[in-house]
Amino acid sequence: MQVKTLNKKLSLSQSPYEVYQRLSNNGQKSHTALLETAEAGTHNYQKSILMLSAAVKISAMNRKVIMQALNPNGEAFLKAFDTQHIPSKEISKGNSVISFCISKQELCVDEKQRLLQQSILTVLKEVTRQLQTDSVHDNATSFLIGAFSFDLVDQFEVVPQINKQDEDLCFYLADQLLIQSVDSQTASIVVKGFADYAENTIRLGLNLSHLNELLDAPVSELMVSHVANSIAVNTTDDEYAEMVASAKRHIIDGDVFQVVLSRTYAVDCANALDSYRVLRKNNPSPYMYFINFGDKQLFGASPESALKVDINQEISLYPIAGTRRRAVGNGSFDYEKDSKIELELIQDEKENAEHMMLVDLARNDLARIIKTGTRRISKLKQVVKYSHVMHLVSEVKGALKSEMDCFDAYRACANMGTLTGAPKIKACEIIRQLENKPRGLYGGAVALVNANLEFDSAIIIRSAVVKDDIAYISAGAGIVYDSNPELEAQETYNKAKAVIDACLSSNQNLTEVLEYSLSKESVA
Repeated sequence: MQVKTLNKKLSLSQSPYEVYQRLSNNGQKSHTALLETAEAGTHNYQKSILMLSAAVKISAMNRKVIMQALNPNGEAFLKAFDTQHIPSKEISKGNSVISFCISKQELCVDEKQRLLQQSILTVLKEVTRQLQTDSVHDNATSFLIGAFSFDLVDQFEVVPQINKQDEDLCFYLADQLLIQSVDSQTASIVVKGFADYAENTIRLGLNLSHLNELLDAPVSELMVSHVANSIAVNTTDDEYAEMVASAKRHIIDGDVFQVVLSRTYAVDCANALDSYRVLRKNNPSPYMYFINFGDKQLFGASPESALKVDINQEISLYPIAGTRRRAVGNGSFDYEKDSKIELELIQDEKENAEHMMLVDLARNDLARIIKTGTRRISKLKQVVKYSHVMHLVSEVKGALKSEMDCFDAYRACANMGTLTGAPKIKACEIIRQLENKPRGLYGGAVALVNANLEFDSAIIIRSAVVKDDIAYISAGAGIVYDSNPELEAQETYNKAKAVIDACLSSNQNLTEVLEYSLSKESVA
């Protein structure tokens, strides 16, 4: 397939957030995204990627995959898209939509053969393959941007079925990007043209010539008529304690060593993008993201990579386990107490045992997909601090086998042990039995992959899914033999608190704006 890339330089004085705010109509524009990175616990922002437009939306639930063109560029891509390598028993192909029903695969005993079986991920593989050109530089900006749900796991593993409410995956083929390095005052605008539309990149680029006018214009206010501050949780402390007791019985019976049980908080959220602004300011993280999927918005500041594959096909996993709340209270910070908490975390036998179990789990995950002799632990039990909590973090690396790619690697490692427990599959069974609802995006991954098959992803934690002005914020705790139900319930709140506070703070800002507007109207 022909892929044409147009690059333009643009001088900027605004932050990536401010640029996205203006170009996405306060985050209200569907099928757009903002991806940012910052050093953990600091405001040293690094690279950002803004998806201003997407040509195609790719979504899947169970074995059904839908590719939907979002503009004429996307229609040209779908027209040229070769479906012959996709194992589908049903293919419906039109000008703006292609749908597949992926053939059900037989259960396979051989581990390598099983990992290479066709699945709904095959469609993403084919898209990236057909985007590839002879230019490594151009391939680097041919992006798929989106998210995998936690519940995607039942496409590869035998776990109890559940009535899903959201897609297993949703990705966008970006055709207008703004890539910004925060340490400079310039950005690159990247425009992609596909197939018969490839030569129209020049025209697409000219459509972006009014960007400076948009960036200089005042930000339009999001109109709201009412802002509330109610907080609800789907599982009470007593109910959560019962879940913990059930999980501990499984541990005593030898079914699992650990299982991560979550619950979901619901908070009013009238302005998802402004809530993200507060979160990124108060909780700068290696992975920060805001994605407008059309029917919902996802935002978060995740401390934890799910999986990373670089251009040399080296794969990295970053197990995080061991958490303490930081010494923050009443608007002040106690440095001495914070240091004592850090020392307590480092010396805590339970936290260390849990962490090493997950390091071993990461090593075992990689052993299935990397070349012999390349596995190594490059970082072990480092303390990384965020606004509200601190964690123990390690890094495990290896060289991916030549016959595998980043999608095979994600399949082998999903879901991450820090969100399931161990052994993973049995833990997932118990999670479905005890939580009794789909997790959706929580515990899945936001991911970015290009035509060079470079892959970066973040576990969807410290995040919110916003639907109909309600933010759903899930958080979990790792249950082990000697877990205290009250402390584990509190840990879920500690982990959710940064996102809850961001929504409440944004609501307060909107309330003040609303009250000011109403007072002006009454005076008039």
